[in-house]
Amino acid sequence: MSRKDTIKIRQNKLKEAFLGQLKRTPTIETACQKVAVSRASVYRWIKISKSFEKKVDEALTEGRAFMVDVAENQLFSLIGEKKFEAIRLLLTTHNPRYSNKLELSGSVNAKDEPLTAEQNSLIREALKLSSIKFYEKIKSIKNNEKEK
Repeated sequence: MSRKDTIKIRQNKLKEAFLGQLKRTPTIETACQKVAVSRASVYRWIKISKSFEKKVDEALTEGRAFMVDVAENQLFSLIGEKKFEAIRLLLTTHNPRYSNKLELSGSVNAKDEPLTAEQNSLIREALKLSSIKFYEKIKSIKNNEKEK
């Protein structure tokens, strides 16, 4: 067996071990530490292989789902111990009756008054200036195209 084949076999074993660890601990840093592979190697493998990148994404998704299950299990244990914070967290995130609410009250009045002469002149000047910049930009683009 050639040296290249040996390296490839070793890398494939490391990749599989890394993906397996990623499914249990869904952070690249932790999975790298557990498998004793550098983050640089993992990111190099991802850059080289789209299929490996897809496998990493799938492993992260599976690992995160696993961690959500673990966290929910811990949450339910805390609720069983009558921990108020855990009870409140579950109710506010899963039941609209207990969710955080923002209530606004007040009134809105719309004044339908004509603009003053000064306001009209300011608006006209602003529109004129915006049009000038717009048309100058179009002219410069057209001039550049003609020069090419």
